[in-house]
Amino acid sequence: MRAVSDSNKSGKVNKTSTPDADVKLLRLNDFLFTSGLDNINLFKVLRYCKRSEISKKLNGFVDRFFDHHLLPDSAQVGQGQADGSGRGQGVGVASGDDKQMRSPLMIIESFLSALTSADKDGRIVVTKSATVTLSRLKFLLLNPAVHFSPILHECRAVVVTGGTMQPVSEFKDQLLYSVGVSPSRVIEFSCGHVIPADHLLPVALSRGPSGVTFDFTYQTRDTTALMDELGRAILNLCNVVPGGVVCFFPSYEYEKRIYTHWTTTGCLDKINSKKKVFREPKMASQVETILTQYSRCIEFNGGGGGGGVGGLSGALLLSVVGGKLSEGINFSDDMGRCVVMVGLPYPNIKSPELAEKMRYLNSTLPRDPDGKLPGQIHYENLCMKAVNQSIGRSIRHARDYACIVLADQRYSRPSVRSKLPQWISSQLVVCESFGPAFSSLRKVSCPWLQLYIDFYIPPFPHSSSMRKRKKLKMFHQINCTIISTLFPCP
Repeated sequence: MRAVSDSNKSGKVNKTSTPDADVKLLRLNDFLFTSGLDNINLFKVLRYCKRSEISKKLNGFVDRFFDHHLLPDSAQVGQGQADGSGRGQGVGVASGDDKQMRSPLMIIESFLSALTSADKDGRIVVTKSATVTLSRLKFLLLNPAVHFSPILHECRAVVVTGGTMQPVSEFKDQLLYSVGVSPSRVIEFSCGHVIPADHLLPVALSRGPSGVTFDFTYQTRDTTALMDELGRAILNLCNVVPGGVVCFFPSYEYEKRIYTHWTTTGCLDKINSKKKVFREPKMASQVETILTQYSRCIEFNGGGGGGGVGGLSGALLLSVVGGKLSEGINFSDDMGRCVVMVGLPYPNIKSPELAEKMRYLNSTLPRDPDGKLPGQIHYENLCMKAVNQSIGRSIRHARDYACIVLADQRYSRPSVRSKLPQWISSQLVVCESFGPAFSSLRKVSCPWLQLYIDFYIPPFPHSSSMRKRKKLKMFHQINCTIISTLFPCP
């Protein structure tokens, strides 16, 4: 059974069964007694592992053995990766994931360390499957403050930085206030983005072109009318937005459902006539191939706003929130002139791990000023952090520009908008109908102003005096007005 230490997921104390696996959560002491580890001094074992560095030595031995005995020549590597999946005729194991799995002792050592936590601070998730390789043990950390508390007490000041920390209320509650840090000692600072305000257009879209309400809740998201309306909205965006459009869906299952429906109704063919459609692969080995094809299609068909071969104006990439393209991938410049977020990607509330995490928070933390339970806040924040991570893929440098479309009526709610990054929420345009949103998004299809700004108007020098910066800003505004008058958007 595979041992995995995971401090970022969540679970359930009661035993649950699925068609493929049997999942149950155990308290740490119960797991130690059940597995017969209660009579082993884990602290002594961990001290030995640390002093001897046996896991590092084993890892080095496996590396040498793997290179000298399993891969005698480079031809086998190429043969194994010939199909793009790393599973060809040879022993083609060259991916980072496979290399990471060469040191199982490090994973076991980390798991044993987790077992020394206090009984109330964690749970053990036991997943039993008919296939042994799919069975696993996982440590669920419920109280991260126990690891962060020593840092807070030993340091005079702690600076925590990040690009996607919003919303931060849960972070302060679980890591700071729960260990006795006074709210008066916590200073929160959020700076704006490096891009000018007119380089970003975030739109909360409540309805589609024919007036159908965008309500992608679980109860209504599979209706034919809603899937058709989403297709019409995407088609309209592809008609006016140059370069690349990245569309994020809540799950692989829903992305597949939408894609199949659009194929059946002919909507996909209409979109393909404007932008070639690519889909996020499930296999990590195919991600680079898809991204390369997507980038080349944009470069040769509509990069910079020009027309391409066969009337194409770029490409459309269908992605999944929390997938392989929502983190660590930069869709800068023409790779992502528009990012569309379909619905709110709430996690599965029936997940045993999530249910246990919510139950723990409800029992240890107080309600917020509005009376909302901490578990519910955690559930909502998981969703909004995923949204913020995804929509931030487009703006990647000071001269980049893009539009962000949040396609769901729930984005117009103040409670949801407040959890967006400040540089997005401060400019968010709430559109109850598609017409005004479409008119605003058409501005992205006019690249003349952006090209003029990029090549003829230098950025403001930081060393300039305030008076000089004001003059440069005035010059910037006058020239932008002139060029937009000479070259109006179609």
